Amino acid sequence: MPSVRHKSAALAAVLCLVTAAPLALAQKAQLPDGPGKETTQRICGACHGAEIVIGRKMDKEGWTQLVISMVQRGAQGTDDEFSEIVDYLTANFSLDSKININKAVSKDFQTVLGISGELGDAIVQYRTDKGDFKSVDDLKKVPGIDAAKVETNRSKLTI
Repeated sequence: MPSVRHKSAALAAVLCLVTAAPLALAQKAQLPDGPGKETTQRICGACHGAEIVIGRKMDKEGWTQLVISMVQRGAQGTDDEFSEIVDYLTANFSLDSKININKAVSKDFQTVLGISGELGDAIVQYRTDKGDFKSVDDLKKVPGIDAAKVETNRSKLTI
């Protein structure tokens, strides 16, 4: 029969895993720098992490509607702060914004290149293993990537 000490150690290990997983995810998902980042983190981050917007692409009207929805759900801030958040989200996560291939998460690659989650993960893993990409053309070195998708979407990619 396990002792109290063993049960406590097991419980501590489980708690570490449960709390470390969200922390690791939060550390990976970071908002890009720019005007409005701090306001977005302060107001939106009170309820959820950056991963909720990373990979989403909407126009200004879409971001406005999402922010209105969050206000209706209880988000606290001034009209000016909410306008700043919409401007920040539009500037960094609009349908026309570029993704930095050295900072993008799998979902970004899936959205912009129209690829599977598995291939998006493979790009991130390749970058992790080999280091930052030196050019957009380096994406073509990732096993399984369709070079034509890189070429077609080149205007949406940056380093």
